[in-house]
Amino acid sequence: MEAKINIYESITARVIAGLETDGLAWFRPWAANGYGPINHTTGRAYKGFNVFWLNTVCAEQGYEDNEWLTFNQAKAIGATLKKGERAKDRHQHVIFWMLSFKHEDKWYSAAQLKKMGIPQSGCPKAWNMRSFYVFNIAQFEDLTAKRPAVEGVTDFVPIEEAKKIYAQFDKRPSLSHGGDRAYYMPSAHHVQMPEPSKFVTADDYYKTLFHELTHSTGHADLLSRKGVAEVNTFGSDNYSEEELVAELGSEFLVGITGINPKDNESNSQAYINGWISRLKESDPKTIVYASQHAQKAVEFILKADAEATV
Repeated sequence: MEAKINIYESITARVIAGLETDGLAWFRPWAANGYGPINHTTGRAYKGFNVFWLNTVCAEQGYEDNEWLTFNQAKAIGATLKKGERAKDRHQHVIFWMLSFKHEDKWYSAAQLKKMGIPQSGCPKAWNMRSFYVFNIAQFEDLTAKRPAVEGVTDFVPIEEAKKIYAQFDKRPSLSHGGDRAYYMPSAHHVQMPEPSKFVTADDYYKTLFHELTHSTGHADLLSRKGVAEVNTFGSDNYSEEELVAELGSEFLVGITGINPKDNESNSQAYINGWISRLKESDPKTIVYASQHAQKAVEFILKADAEATV
């Protein structure tokens, strides 16, 4: 038991140390859409937080292709939005920083100042964050992906030590494979996963499974965490905190089994940083709190004297 406690403490400390890390971009470790999000009209890859967020929304909504565009871009190419499709309700937004100039108590872009005939010199300037909504190409009647779909990437070989985690979990959820999403369904106590052959490596498959198994421990009849036992909207504080618990639980189980997913540490850190940024209070205490719940979840999975309530 002492070795497991050291793993928990070591991983939590590493995550806290990485909270200020810049330039990390979470990628989805199974093949579906060429991985990183791009703008459909320009072909440019999104960067920074936008990579994490669009990857997350893509997985959450089950979009097959990770290609996005604004409403104005769609209008410019004559694309037809499907009836009832929206971006705001699905939190489909991107952010960017723009250098702005203040003139008579209002902020303007460099282009706006030029159009107004006002020189930039003498105007206070600052970097301001702007955001706007984007649509996935699946929300349009007549758009197809510019990137070819990625087929299965590995000849899947089960890892016995990791396989045992699911097999010996006596409160394990049912498990099935297919589709393009990995998720836990509390109402059915069920985990859905993409086909194992879709993952970059077998290690990535099991890490993703560990993430969903950690979610499953939050069921109302098990450890009853708010992020699972209650109805939560995508992106809410409870939802975000539960994602931290699940990712830390996955990290703990990765450490315990000794598997080695592709770029695991940086990818997990990017995922955690992304959800941390969604919370109103994003500091190391949030991670410590989440790690405590994650440790209880892992001990529950491993039958290590975990109690039935948190």
